[in-house]
Amino acid sequence: MSAGETSIKALKHRCADAPQDLDNTLNLIERYCSLGKFKDALELCRAAMQYHSRAYSFLLVFANVLFRHGDLKEARLVFERLASLRPDRIEAWNNLGVLEFSAGDFDAACKAFDNVLRIDSKNAGALCNLGNCHAGKGDASVAAAYFERAVDARGDFVDAWYNLGNACITLRRFGEAKAAFESAVRYDEGFGSAYKNWGVACKELGEYDEALEHFEKAASLNRDDAGVHANMSGVYTRMGHHGKALECAKRAVRLAPGEPLSWDALREAAMALGDGQQYYRAVSAFIGSINDDGLARSISDLRGMGFEQEAEELLKYAVRLNRKGASVDALPFAESVAPEFGASEMDRQLYKLFGKKEYAECAD
Repeated sequence: MSAGETSIKALKHRCADAPQDLDNTLNLIERYCSLGKFKDALELCRAAMQYHSRAYSFLLVFANVLFRHGDLKEARLVFERLASLRPDRIEAWNNLGVLEFSAGDFDAACKAFDNVLRIDSKNAGALCNLGNCHAGKGDASVAAAYFERAVDARGDFVDAWYNLGNACITLRRFGEAKAAFESAVRYDEGFGSAYKNWGVACKELGEYDEALEHFEKAASLNRDDAGVHANMSGVYTRMGHHGKALECAKRAVRLAPGEPLSWDALREAAMALGDGQQYYRAVSAFIGSINDDGLARSISDLRGMGFEQEAEELLKYAVRLNRKGASVDALPFAESVAPEFGASEMDRQLYKLFGKKEYAECAD
């Protein structure tokens, strides 16, 4: 039996012997949660309600367990009860705001965080959370203002600096974004995503060497982040280094073959290089991970580059894989390579894809 299980056994005995002892109850709940045993923690909370239904510390823990267990409706009720019991305390308002944010109700979350600021006007966490709410609502300008207030309140607030940088990128204030990401990594040198987005800001400012420096740092910290390599590909394309751009794009596709950003990078690099063969081979290799819109666009791109044969081969391959979404259906075969079929039901469906209008009408 592990040391953690032994401790739980001992704590359970203590709770059984003295169920009104709040400290024992809270210690056992904490131990359950630390082991991911939220169901056990929840059962203990419900049993303990008869003794601690008005204890703020217990109700706060109970609500947090409900939240972590995914019982948002009941957690909301407990947080609201806490807020009514002690409207002058921050914890319930803050956690209620986090719950509403996670549920996607940004207006309700804003109201809860506003109550935190009513108690503590310089609460950096609430300011940052309000920024996140407004970013979620699509108002990057208001979001940036809250993030700025958060870092003014707490200069070493890494998340607020990072979020401020992201808001500034959305607003195309790339110089301010650079400064924000620089501050984020000053306080957390291992923050790979901040290095990546710092590189994005530099890329948009045309500072390509600096952008590559930050992307390289991000890649060393987050080795599986395909977005880093996709962005590096974009920088190399802008610099005219098309071979390097293609290699970075292919690396992005290998890391995340289902991500549109990876394919956009490969598309841009291959088209800049005029290398339809590389593009065709990459799309063929990962065709199962590309959605219909991406597949249709890839076929159109090959045609646009003058690689008609590869485009038709890819379209026929898509047919064999039974890929027939609307965007793929809209792509006709070239008449010279359209395959001939008989009159089976599957053939009638395929003829719709091939653009054989007269056959489709007869089939109907």
